[in-house]
Amino acid sequence: MIIRVAIVSLGLLAITVSAAQDPHAAKTAPSRPAHHATPQTHPDFSGIWERYPDPFEGGLDYPPPPGGPPPLREPYATEFAAAVKRRDETLKRGELVDDASTRCLPEGMPTIMGAIYSLEFVQTPKQLFVLAEFLTQTRRIYIDEAMPPKEEIFPSYNGYSVAHWEGDVLVVQTQAVRENVKFMDMPRSANMRITERIRLVSPDRLEDHVVIDDPAVLLKPYEFTFGYRRLNNYKIPENVCDNNRYSVGANGEPTLNADPDKDQSKK
Repeated sequence: MIIRVAIVSLGLLAITVSAAQDPHAAKTAPSRPAHHATPQTHPDFSGIWERYPDPFEGGLDYPPPPGGPPPLREPYATEFAAAVKRRDETLKRGELVDDASTRCLPEGMPTIMGAIYSLEFVQTPKQLFVLAEFLTQTRRIYIDEAMPPKEEIFPSYNGYSVAHWEGDVLVVQTQAVRENVKFMDMPRSANMRITERIRLVSPDRLEDHVVIDDPAVLLKPYEFTFGYRRLNNYKIPENVCDNNRYSVGANGEPTLNADPDKDQSKK
């Protein structure tokens, strides 16, 4: 700031000296409107947030899909209905559903944004970090960066996310989510793309409008909105899932191990 002031002062001094030497300079110089550059500001999403309204309110283990039944093509619609039926029957028997969370694996996109526990957003000019309390997960969103070619992205649970600002809305594009990552048992293809529009509704309310685009599986894009409210005076603790029933092989797929409790009971 000191250097800028010095440069501006020198410039004004030069104009003053020039005008003093040439009495006609002030009259012939074209007039220019004053321009004051102001840096563009964007909303700051930083803070700790929880889903609101709470989808698990009332003791629900598996709340219904936030956008209603997904518009699936066949045979995917039949596959989805069968998966939901198996899940409901498992819950009625009082057993755990075999899914990513019970395997101690990341749920992936867009489930991570469903905030099973709380989410912490840490925002910088170039990145938005989403820190999930559940399983101590981290998602990175790169702001004002071009999406790399798909063949250059290694598939991951949360995929690769880039974003840009449209006014006060952060528009996020995500691709290259691992094929075995599903949202609420929904079938999907390797070409699934996710678009999010994240914005502050008020200082203590945030929303994330999600659109899943997967023409090979969906009849039309599947849309829904996650709502959040700010949590004050809360610090996210470490959340580690210790489950030795599964091990991950070289191919990255989990394998069910023998139940140690049952083995112990046989001795």
